[in-house]
Amino acid sequence: MRVFHLAYLIALGAGLGLTSAHYAVAGRPLLGMVEIGAWKTWPRSGGREIDPYLRAYLARGVHLPLGAGEGLELIAEHDDQGRALDGRCRYLLSGLVPTTRGWTLSVTDGDGRAFRLPLDRSGFTDAEVLRDESGTLRIAAASWPQAGDWLPLPTSGRFQLRLRLYDTPIATQAGETRPESLPRIERLDCP
Repeated sequence: MRVFHLAYLIALGAGLGLTSAHYAVAGRPLLGMVEIGAWKTWPRSGGREIDPYLRAYLARGVHLPLGAGEGLELIAEHDDQGRALDGRCRYLLSGLVPTTRGWTLSVTDGDGRAFRLPLDRSGFTDAEVLRDESGTLRIAAASWPQAGDWLPLPTSGRFQLRLRLYDTPIATQAGETRPESLPRIERLDCP
């Protein structure tokens, strides 16, 4: 009887330990995350003081973080109202981009992999986007063609927007960045 209890406790401990370890590194950890409006970032992901959970997460995948002096990656999985981004909907990304040497905006799946989208375009660079006199950008994001700067989306399902800022001063000050200094993500309609 004692052997059965001991075996049960060992199996339970091993199961709980393996399950908790899996969940600790399965997704980006909440530890070290900074939220700026709809955007999330992990500013220490490319520095020396990276926490062990984020290091384990990065080791599991194909993610290569920007170094501490190289820039900052921001990820959005929700619009400004907190609704999950959905490929069936149409969005408007508008506003300013912080001071940076260059930036890219791309559409990825939940694991950070690019989709095979129409026109083989899954993103923009700062050189490809039109801006008005004040520097404000307006990018339409939808699974069907839009006028102006159009970012194709998958026809259905969830996706992420990834904004990578290269050589930017906010990389070291992400916690003090205001939501107004990043593009807004507004859901226009959803069938």
